[in-house]
Formats: sequence, structure tokens, C-alpha cells
Amino acid sequence: MQRLLDFFGSVRLTLALLMILAVVAIGGTLQPVEQVLGEGPPVKRFDLYFQSPWYRLLLLLLAINLAVCTWRTLRRTLGERQRLAAQIKAGLSAGSAGHELPAATVEQLTARLGAAGYRVTPGGAGLLGQSRAYSRWAVPVLHLSVILIMIGALAGALGFVGTVNLYVTHQIDSVFDWESQGQRPLEFTFRLDHFEPTYYPIDLQIAVVDPQQMKLLQTITTREGETVEAGNGLSMRVLRFYPEEEHLVLFLERNGRPIGEYHALSGKRDYPNNPDPGVLIKPAAFRDPRVKQLSSQVTILENGQEVRQAVIEVNSPLVHRGVAIYQTAYSRDPNGFWYCGFQFSRDPGEPLVWGGSIVLTLALLVVFTLRPCNVAVVPRDHGWRLVALGGFRGEIGRQKLEALAAALTGASAGKG
Repeated sequence: MQRLLDFFGSVRLTLALLMILAVVAIGGTLQPVEQVLGEGPPVKRFDLYFQSPWYRLLLLLLAINLAVCTWRTLRRTLGERQRLAAQIKAGLSAGSAGHELPAATVEQLTARLGAAGYRVTPGGAGLLGQSRAYSRWAVPVLHLSVILIMIGALAGALGFVGTVNLYVTHQIDSVFDWESQGQRPLEFTFRLDHFEPTYYPIDLQIAVVDPQQMKLLQTITTREGETVEAGNGLSMRVLRFYPEEEHLVLFLERNGRPIGEYHALSGKRDYPNNPDPGVLIKPAAFRDPRVKQLSSQVTILENGQEVRQAVIEVNSPLVHRGVAIYQTAYSRDPNGFWYCGFQFSRDPGEPLVWGGSIVLTLALLVVFTLRPCNVAVVPRDHGWRLVALGGFRGEIGRQKLEALAAALTGASAGKG
């Protein structure tokens, strides 16, 4: 049993699995999106590599390896204080590297170590001092966060991704599931109430025509939001331009007095009930519009009752009953009716992945910025010896230990 634990908990196994997964990931990235294997239909590289049983077996081995390493790290962390205290109680060798301290009582040393930021635990005739002891949990927490992310990724297989194209005012209660290649019923009814693309201000050319002689009087270049003069005291403020219908909405004034809202249509089309400014106004030309945002007003129904109304925009999905609804496409059919594409997705493992990623980041920060320090103060003839047990590596560690010894020595001398 011990040999099995040593095998699954070895760092060599971790490195070997990571190397194999990295090589497979490179191959899965460079291969064509679809590959023909035998006489069957093309196979997507995502399914061939990352969804294959052998790839999941590699991930399972890595998860077992991490679990064993985490278990060992937890045991070592939980027993660290007792292990160090027992080591001090058993007695450190006389040749242990350290710094000599003058005579002082145990109570005095305990108080001075505490003032230096160390938590003191008796260890036989000596003392164990620990600073930033909480940071020793960073490594096991880091391991656990990786396992949590892997569990979340596995739980994602219990979700689904479905799509649907929906006309304005229509509703659906099922979507096409790409995994099962069939319809998946929803726990609610989804209705598209209104859709409208929003564009950046569009540059326009407006033709002003004499309605009697149908003679072009002038052409004005403007854009949405601007006010222009059309002669004879007539001013036009461009309220909105709908490029799909080539429908221009203006607000007209003459000599500062409002005439009203005017709707101008391209070609021979006329808008009913327009005010009469004395001229005919038509949109003559416009630049290709650039989409700024897509907005869909939707309603969620349950048991025939409206339970929620919301607006779905790009990068602003609607989440209902754990199902995220995204705007993915839009178009118009030959008859001019709008329809929109939506993606419905449920990923029960997403909270685990996000939570594990946040914890992983915090644990890494602690590992690289906070190092636990352990020291022993053991009795010697006519005094004490300060010995480093961990956390004092390199030149910086040596200087920290010297500073601690100097502080203890100075405090002892000052109070002697």
C-alpha cells in the first residue's frame, strides 16, 4: 500500500503527466479542425483529443496524483507544530548552527519572541517560535483549488449548450442540443418581444426636392444628432436613421418655430400624416453602418405567466434558473422580418471553476510573498541558543536571523 501511495504521490509522476498532456494539447491545437478517420463522418479535433477516453484517463491519473500529494501535505501541515516541538524536546545537537543569547528566563524569552511577531510553543526545556504560521496552509490550499477546478470541469459535462433562431414576438420552450443532436426542453418559455441593432452615428446625404416640379433644390451632408439648415428658415435635426428600411426621422423647425417630426423614406415611398414643410425631403445616400450594440427585449414565462422581463445584449447575457442566454446572431428574412440567434448554456461546474481559480490565485500570492519562519530557542550553559528551523534561506534569511538574535540580545541586555 505504501509503495502505491509513493507512486501516485511522486513528483516524477506529476511531471510526466504534465509533459504528456502538454504534448497532446499541442497536437490537438495544430491538427485540422475536422479529420476523416476511415469511412465514417469527419471527427472534430476537440472530440478526438480532449474528449477521448485516453485523455480523460490522463486527467484522472493527474487528479489522483494531486489528491495523494494534497493528503500528504495536509498531514505534514497539521503535524508541523507537534513535530518541531518534539524535535526541540528531544534536544538539538550541540553543533546546530545558531546564535548565542545571554541568560534570561523562559517568560522573558516568550514575551520577547511574541513582541517580534512569533507565536511561542513550549518544547521541553526550549521554546518553538513560529511567524506567519498561517501561510503554511497556502500549499495544501493551492493543491485543493486545482482539484476543485478539475471537479468543476468534470461537472460541466452534466450541462448543455443549445441554440435557437427566433423571430420577434415568437416564443420557444426547447432548444437544439448540439451534444445530443436533438431538442432539449427548457424549464421555462422564452419569448423575443423586440429586437433593434444600435449603430454608431451614420453619415447621411439628404435631398431637398421641390414637390411641384420634382426638382432637386440641394443636397445636405449630415449625420445623426446634428442640426442643419435647409433654406428659407427651415432647419432639420436628425433624430434617427434606420438603415435597413432607409427610414429617416427628422425634427423640423422654421424660423425657430417647431413644425413637428418628419419621416422621410427613400425612393418613391411616402410616409402618411407627415407635416408639410413646403419641400420634399428624402434620404439620398449613407455610409455603411457600423453596429454598436445588439439589444433584445425578452420575456420569461412559467406556466403561462410572465415571471421576468429583461434586455439581452452582447456580453450581457440573461441568466435564469442556471441557464445563461446569450445573443449570438441577427438577420432579416426576405420579407424584412427580424430574427435573432440565441445560445442557451448551463454549466453546473462553473462556480467551482471560478471559485477554484480565485482561491488558486490567492494561494499563489501567499506562497510567493509570505514565507513561514520557525525558530527554536534551546538552553545552553549560562544562556540560550537561537536556532533556525525553517524559513531563513539564503543571504536574506541569514540577515533576518541575525536581526532577530540582535533584537533578543539587545532586549535581554537592556533588561538585565
